[in-house]
Amino acid sequence: MSEDRPTVAPEPRRNADGTISVLTLDAGTVRFACPTWCFVEHGYRVPPAKAEITHRSEPVWALADTPEHGPTSLVEVSLVQWPYSDRDAVFLGIQTDDGFLELTPAGARQVATALRTHADHIDTMADQLMHLPAGEGR
Repeated sequence: MSEDRPTVAPEPRRNADGTISVLTLDAGTVRFACPTWCFVEHGYRVPPAKAEITHRSEPVWALADTPEHGPTSLVEVSLVQWPYSDRDAVFLGIQTDDGFLELTPAGARQVATALRTHADHIDTMADQLMHLPAGEGR
């Protein structure tokens, strides 16, 4: 981290008109309104560059409650936007083994299709489990 970059950012300021003011590294104080779906408080550990300001919806997890392990999270999705970056569109953010991916509607639909296909595969394997002879594989 640069010696010039403070280690703690000041808290964002909520303005009377509902906008938020955030101190940035490269553009001073930036004042903006959040989209209706944004749930973040815009507090940053260190002052962000203007392009790092992020809108994010509340994450939604696909959860499974199994008899063996109880509740477990499978995949997280949220809306995400960097309004001052060169990629200012709203994306579907999805947490995967490959990291955090930003998807367009077409990419999000492909993930949904893959998850439905995989769910069918899991059902098929569960049926297979039910029909295995007791003790097989010992």
